[in-house]
Amino acid sequence: NMFALIDCNNIYASCHRVFEPKLINQPIVVLSNNDGCVISRSSEAKIIGVPMGAPAHKFQAFFDRNKIHVFSSNYQLYADMSNRVMNILSNYSPNQEIYSVDECFLKLDGFERYDLLKYGQEIRSKVYQFTKLPVCVGIAPSKALAKLANHIAKKFPKHHNGVYIIKTEEQIHKALKWVDIEDIWGIGRRFSRRLRMIGVNKAIDFVNLADDYIRKEFSVVGLRLKKELLGKSVLDLDTISPKKSIATTRSFEKYTNDFEYVKERVSTFAVSCAEKL
Repeated sequence: NMFALIDCNNIYASCHRVFEPKLINQPIVVLSNNDGCVISRSSEAKIIGVPMGAPAHKFQAFFDRNKIHVFSSNYQLYADMSNRVMNILSNYSPNQEIYSVDECFLKLDGFERYDLLKYGQEIRSKVYQFTKLPVCVGIAPSKALAKLANHIAKKFPKHHNGVYIIKTEEQIHKALKWVDIEDIWGIGRRFSRRLRMIGVNKAIDFVNLADDYIRKEFSVVGLRLKKELLGKSVLDLDTISPKKSIATTRSFEKYTNDFEYVKERVSTFAVSCAEKL
């Protein structure tokens, strides 16, 4: 069995480029609700030095000085574009897990005779053809390694043309020696701090820890992660569970005592919520 992890590149910024192609290769940032802080950056904006979470009011002069294009968030647009991408990806495997707005796992059962590198390139090409959104594809024998393969594909786009496969023992070892511990799927900031304190800086250091130690310090979750990183699949695709609640939430941009305005907004979002239901 193999897993593919398809990840849209900077999806919020990329969505705006779809409708304004002149912004391709231009630095872009997208702001949170009420234009509070940066929640998405194009690669160009990252290189210039825009930090994630940067408060917009403090960075306005920086944006102007570096000619960075600033957008308010448009979650309906992002959700619509995400749905288009996920619908396209569903054609490439009957087993799909939509992991987030910009990420999707595909389980590639029975694909032994396929050229998976070519298959990954076809996925990238088809998504771009129909949505104009760039994606990267990572393919590996486990979900954790597929995430790592995707990370490598995204980190070195010119070397791998957006698709990277981890399959052999040698490829697994090379990837684990390269990746920093905090960049591993499932290892959060607190987890990585604890690991660095005991000299675990790379993924290879983590998988070299004794099973008993990992179970004691990081529970069975850490042990599962070790097996996943060694290429043993223990995490299957998650099934979609029915939603227990539905919400449509927005903040007003300023204080208001205009009852009619509030009434109109509540009515509009009640209809939106009903559509979701």
